[in-house]
Amino acid sequence: MLGCLPLYADRVLEIPTGRAIYPERLRLEAGFLARSPEQERLSLHWRPLERLELYGERTGFDEINLYGVQYTVFPEIPGYTPGVSIGISDLGNRTPERRGYYVALSYGLPALGETPLDHDLRVHLGFGTEGMPDFFIGFEIPLNNSMFLLAEHTGRYLNAGLAWSPTPNAQVRVSVIRQRTVWSVVLRLWEE
Repeated sequence: MLGCLPLYADRVLEIPTGRAIYPERLRLEAGFLARSPEQERLSLHWRPLERLELYGERTGFDEINLYGVQYTVFPEIPGYTPGVSIGISDLGNRTPERRGYYVALSYGLPALGETPLDHDLRVHLGFGTEGMPDFFIGFEIPLNNSMFLLAEHTGRYLNAGLAWSPTPNAQVRVSVIRQRTVWSVVLRLWEE
């Protein structure tokens, strides 16, 4: 588990969101914890069906393999309704927090101004039980069309990151997760 949360279908840094990975069907993140390159951070998301996602992660934080599932109950309709997903974390009960259940909501607000951006300001809220925190919140803030500020409160930790997208299918991130620097590359593959 990543601190109090494992990897979720689509996520900010650690917290789950109310949306599925889309339009890609496969997403890979690979990285390492600064000053500990042997402690890698590998994750794989797979969307075999339109609204169902499976995911797995090997994290250098706890050195265990994690698996979970998330289902999008209501896809987001931009400008009208939030996306809503339900999920189960830590299917194998391998972490101290144990298996958890959650509902996550995501909503995009247009980033308007003198020069409107191609990406929305995204707000994510969630509620959990058992191995999940009662409440978590996150934000994805577009700084321009290729740079994003990521921030979240996981219920236990305040995490932040900066992401650069040189192409729509790739992203380079530097994050501070649980007070440790994490460098990673995200690849979005197999688009519909």
